[in-house]
Amino acid sequence: MTVTDTITLTDRIDAGLERERDTLLALSHRIHANPETAYEERLACCWCADLLRTHGFTLATPVAGLETAFRARWGTGRPAVAFLAEYDALPELGHACGHNIIAASALGAGIVLSQVLAETGAAAAVIVDGTPAEETTGGKIPMVKSGLYDDVDVVLSMHPETCCRVGWTCLGRSRLSFTFRGRAAHAAAEPEAGLNALDGVLHTFAAVNALRQHVRPDTRLHGVITHGGRTLNIVPDFARAEFAVRSGDPRYLEEVLEKVRSCARAAALATGTHLDIQESPVYEPLRRNPALSALILEVIAELGIQAEDGSSWCFPASTDLGNVSQVAPSSAPMFRVAPEGTVLHHPDFARAAVSEEGDAAVLAATKVLALAGLRLILEPEKLAAVRAVHRHARALDL
Repeated sequence: MTVTDTITLTDRIDAGLERERDTLLALSHRIHANPETAYEERLACCWCADLLRTHGFTLATPVAGLETAFRARWGTGRPAVAFLAEYDALPELGHACGHNIIAASALGAGIVLSQVLAETGAAAAVIVDGTPAEETTGGKIPMVKSGLYDDVDVVLSMHPETCCRVGWTCLGRSRLSFTFRGRAAHAAAEPEAGLNALDGVLHTFAAVNALRQHVRPDTRLHGVITHGGRTLNIVPDFARAEFAVRSGDPRYLEEVLEKVRSCARAAALATGTHLDIQESPVYEPLRRNPALSALILEVIAELGIQAEDGSSWCFPASTDLGNVSQVAPSSAPMFRVAPEGTVLHHPDFARAAVSEEGDAAVLAATKVLALAGLRLILEPEKLAAVRAVHRHARALDL
């Protein structure tokens, strides 16, 4: 592809983005104004699916047994480029992780790319997936297990942040739920007749807090009490806590998980309560693909956007995109939506997600992802390099 071709194609993407600009920003704001938590994203799923239908995509929903997931496809065959839309919100905080921006930019990239391919006559498949529950148990995980990404050549998404950064990885994560069951009794008249389930939870927290002194520095342990009892004059016969354990090393993650399970087992033994442990599927670390990161950095530089090379940086959080990246080359460049120092999962970030800077991130991410997808389709050697890096990385895991 020549420089002239690049300019022409970039102009085509600019034209497509200008046509869809108001629609995409309206979608972002609409999702933001109607926050829906994990597996409840019915409005967002419907709005996204309807918009894609109007642009010639064929829709399948639900997928992988998930009511609020969809797969939209334009074109057929290979290469197949997928854009992933997230749209779940956080309880009480709303879109304090900016998933409204992720959804709007994924749809924008898919729509604009399909329009350019139609104009140029290039053959490819453009996929837009609606992926629920990224903040909790990970809708992408059953989508991966159902084989949706086995025949996808590359997966692209984005993440709102306070900077623009490409090539990052993240921590793996497992989520544990500990339910303690004891025996109710009058807390003052006959406390000796009770078995305190809340004490089981509190002892678990004390043990996990002690464990923090003896894990690697990049390990994260955190939890909340989701149920602590009904009223103060009844010995709690039911209590529950949820914990997340994070590490960039999958083997070490399992090692720490067993230690956290042991904390809860010891608490149950000490309090005479019954313990039930439930675990959500593991979020895998995001698999880096230097060839894909280099292409995205090239595109970003061509568009005059300042970006950091994050190839040596680990985002100390987790995403189920990591599971997708284990089976298909994947990347989610970060785009600035708020000033440095603005904290994720905070009301300030929720406000930033519909600010002027947040809207600018929707448009910038749409353009970068669409152009990166187009170059992978039209430059077979680029896609071949990306796929070769991915195959090599998977081989090293065997």
